[in-house]
Amino acid sequence: MFLQAAVDAAYAAGKVALERQRSLGSIRFKGAKDVVTEADLECDRLIRERLEKAFPDHNLLTEEEGSSDKGSEYRWYVDPIDGTINYAHQIPLWGVSIGLARGGEMLCGAIFLPALDELYTVVSGGGAFLNGEPIRVSSVTDLSHAVISHGDFNVSADDVERQRLNSENFWARMRTVASVQRVKCLGSAAVEGAFIASGRLDGYWMVYLKPWDVAVTTLLVREAGGTVTDLSGKPWTLETNTALFSNSILHPSLLASLDWDRRRVSPESP
Repeated sequence: MFLQAAVDAAYAAGKVALERQRSLGSIRFKGAKDVVTEADLECDRLIRERLEKAFPDHNLLTEEEGSSDKGSEYRWYVDPIDGTINYAHQIPLWGVSIGLARGGEMLCGAIFLPALDELYTVVSGGGAFLNGEPIRVSSVTDLSHAVISHGDFNVSADDVERQRLNSENFWARMRTVASVQRVKCLGSAAVEGAFIASGRLDGYWMVYLKPWDVAVTTLLVREAGGTVTDLSGKPWTLETNTALFSNSILHPSLLASLDWDRRRVSPESP
């Protein structure tokens, strides 16, 4: 019931977003570097209305409309269009992410990538799937053969925080680039998390995130056999503000390469 609601809402919002991409309308800046389109707002409303109708007692947190707290142990996490910059520039790496947690633990979720026609679904303890077929993380064992990705530069509406996060992202990139085969930046946590789960990427880090960005991908990656922690290697929760996703095998090597805690003592580029 919960998963089907997530799937139905993700499909409906994804189709609207894909259609609206042909005529985006106004694009508003919600910070110096971040934008929101009319499609973001329309899809947010669509998903919110569907979930509130189906589960009127559930809490709800969406990127564009914020939190609706009903005092429930259940909370939906919604990103109506993850990768809005990609979406606004006709780059097909964006998606809709909808997931449900109970007591802070993710139960299930769906990620729909409309431009790729890919639906990722996951239920805690039930495995991870792409268009109905089981998926697993990659089997790469050698860090030098790994293809990894990281979160965008220039995130956050605050100038000072944005500069700090850019420095941290640069630190992480320079710490890892020599150790791996390639470093990418695809611009969507939903896409990159899904690509970890399906074995297309071997690792992915974020120095800044909101829970709606990765609520579903953390469960998806784990159910596909991967590992998710914060950048110091501590357990990841919905309150954690950094993340490292991997195929599990490479996780210790990626943590060692990042050496995240060292950047607080020695923030200069290595």
